[in-house]
Amino acid sequence: MESFRLVKGQFNNPYYLGQCKECEYKSQREYLEKKNRIEFPEDLEILIQRRYKDIKPERILDISNANVVPLDTDETFIRLMDYKDTWLSNYGRVVRLSDGRYDLLQGSYDSYGALHYTLRKNVFIDGRWIYKTAYLYAAKAVVEEFIVNPDKRNGIYIWHSGFDKQDCYYRNLYPLNQEQYRIVKNHFIKTGDDSERFILKVMNDIRYKPDDWSSRAMEPIMCGIGYWGSEDVDCKSESYLRWHDMINRCYNEKFLKRQPQYRGCSVCEEWLNYSNFKVWYDQNNIPRMSFDLDKDILFKGNKIYSPETVVFVPHTINTLFLSKKDDRGDFPIGVYCEKDKKRFRAAMSFMGKQIKLGSFETAESAFERYKEYKEDFIKDMAEQFKDEIPDKVYRAMMNWKIEIDD
Repeated sequence: MESFRLVKGQFNNPYYLGQCKECEYKSQREYLEKKNRIEFPEDLEILIQRRYKDIKPERILDISNANVVPLDTDETFIRLMDYKDTWLSNYGRVVRLSDGRYDLLQGSYDSYGALHYTLRKNVFIDGRWIYKTAYLYAAKAVVEEFIVNPDKRNGIYIWHSGFDKQDCYYRNLYPLNQEQYRIVKNHFIKTGDDSERFILKVMNDIRYKPDDWSSRAMEPIMCGIGYWGSEDVDCKSESYLRWHDMINRCYNEKFLKRQPQYRGCSVCEEWLNYSNFKVWYDQNNIPRMSFDLDKDILFKGNKIYSPETVVFVPHTINTLFLSKKDDRGDFPIGVYCEKDKKRFRAAMSFMGKQIKLGSFETAESAFERYKEYKEDFIKDMAEQFKDEIPDKVYRAMMNWKIEIDD
């Protein structure tokens, strides 16, 4: 009887199991091995591929002027838009500008072995934008800035190649959901295999998808390119309406005929998935305040809607950067020809009203007046709204230059 396990019943009455301890252990082992055995369907379709983000050249730090020795020829430092004078590399290293000098930060490791840095982040608190001390986790930041995450809501667990948490090189990091991470980790411990080929199969296997995932949610229902990303979608929510409008203005041909200034604009791969856009929207939207979604301020001439290029701003600020290039003819921005066609008028539109700036003999001199006035006006508005706009918007406005071919 000692070979059998004694247990208590529903009413605390003791009895022995009908299977000995050795057989019970054996059956449990067989069950766990079967459960953890990874066998992919032969017809598994690889819909999710490995993708990396396109980096705006304006964000890249010239390290030749920063006294920073790169780890390899492909190490690139890009500006972190929401942190004070800080750049992150695709290897997880951080450079900060302080007192005119670029310093390579050392960082610290937490109890789980994750590398992090203590930085100053621009956040909205108590009705104004301020800088606040915050931790930046290297692996998470590298994934956010360099890698296209197919599921930003659930893909918050980062697998490091070789299970080496000190390796933050972007090509060795994979954003996974909890179940995918468990499968990859168990398989690696058992076999030593965590190849990209295996991980992509795990990411594409429906068995390891979230409960609200379905193939129907991946169908491009918006302009033949945008898709929901999950079944749990409220099509009447503010975030969905913003996403719908963004996709529509970039890919709806009827809209583009009415508003040709949006022709050539596009949405980044991550945001073609509404569920991904909603994650960004929820993190950046300020409740009970009305803002426009702007893609033109942070990077002049930008035509891409993405987490790195888009920002919420008050409508008043947004109207400052409408060029209406298709409506003004062959003249420079801010310049209009007088009726007698012998003189040129400089004027600036603001909130539906026109501010007259004078009449000039040449279009060039009229433009120079417009340029001077508009740049000063933008700076004045930046100071006026300084507490209501992120610092990255304030800096962009203070450095804004009007060009004759705008």
